[in-house]
Amino acid sequence: MTKLKKQLKETKNDFNYRKFKTIDGRHPLQKEVPDSTVNYKARTRKGGKVAFFNFDLAKEMGLIPKNHPNHITPELEKEILHTFSIVIINEYDQINDLKFPEEEIRPHEYMATRYLQLQHPNKQGKTSGDGRSIWNGQVKHRGKSWDISSSGTGATALSPATHIYGKYWQTGDPTISYGCGYSEIDEGMGTLFFSEIFNKNHLETERVLGIIEFQKGIAINIRAQQNLIRPSHMFNYLKQGDYDNLKKIVNYYIDREIDNGNFHDAPKSEKKRYDYFLKKQTEIFAKMSAKFEDEYIFCWLDWDGDNILMDGGIIDYGSVRQFGLFHYEYRYDDVERFSTNILEQKEKAKKIVQSFIQLIDFIKNKEKQSLSKFKNHKVLDDFEAIFEETKNLNLLGKIGFNEKVSQELLIKNHKEVEEFRKAFT
Repeated sequence: MTKLKKQLKETKNDFNYRKFKTIDGRHPLQKEVPDSTVNYKARTRKGGKVAFFNFDLAKEMGLIPKNHPNHITPELEKEILHTFSIVIINEYDQINDLKFPEEEIRPHEYMATRYLQLQHPNKQGKTSGDGRSIWNGQVKHRGKSWDISSSGTGATALSPATHIYGKYWQTGDPTISYGCGYSEIDEGMGTLFFSEIFNKNHLETERVLGIIEFQKGIAINIRAQQNLIRPSHMFNYLKQGDYDNLKKIVNYYIDREIDNGNFHDAPKSEKKRYDYFLKKQTEIFAKMSAKFEDEYIFCWLDWDGDNILMDGGIIDYGSVRQFGLFHYEYRYDDVERFSTNILEQKEKAKKIVQSFIQLIDFIKNKEKQSLSKFKNHKVLDDFEAIFEETKNLNLLGKIGFNEKVSQELLIKNHKEVEEFRKAFT
């Protein structure tokens, strides 16, 4: 009995949840690239309950200890709600001089980030970005940094509705859907199930850390990934010809990937670092598009680089699909437009790589060239080669060969593998 009491005491002391207290809105991007963020004060949002918490992910991030039981304790729920149950004080609130209890206002500002979005009237990313999301902050654990963001925390100035209708919206306004700043619990649950399946199948994806449920199916859906930067975070500055901010965001991304061990062999020379960045992004997007095609995954890739992370991770599960058979004719109906189909994703990924070529050329030479100038760039040949090689490896993996044997077959019997793939296709 004494031993049991001692174990319980030690376990209880482990559950101090101190990492939650570091998630307070502050994020290095606010200082590294201040133009890329719109910062908001936030206040406590009451009436929520924890509908889901991802214990495995939380342990991986160091938010809870490894020996924590996989159930919500009263102390843990209190920490989750205190950290994540918030709503921003937006432009509508400020214009209308709405007052909130001082003790409910958080000490630090939370950021909505700017990025390119095709559904915005402005096609240079001057008005677009996180329309109903903020970034909660960053957590570091065992040499890895994790970004955390929440959807459903209020209407920001970067919502399409703000610029389509020319007005700021009150959070929760029932007369506007996406522009009201709220998310729904079925969105969070759908993303949770889909992303965890993808994660277990070794596909890069943002993951759901938690879901806070409110009345009428409204929710705050909390997401995490080691780096939540998208190509569109860079492409807005590329489209605008904003050299200084483009260079800042690219350097920020490279430094983050080095710190996280993903760009572990990056050269120290600035010029060579940019070449290395281009090589890595070409590999990522060629392999990713081949994987999507072979796994029958629809992920809406387009010129703005909005629906994918820089590491090829899947986000925004509202339009993502995976089919049991090769449904190559499927297109997502987004009311005003239809999406690409699975077979067109490769060319969209290649176009994103072409934009990376333009981007790096701009940074290195300080003069922005036309995107069309790079349509025959040698890096696009590298993309094609990596794509084809990945398709071969994917097929060999499907019929049962491990990675080592697949590599040997490609070296010794490349022609036979190509012929087999042609027949299979």
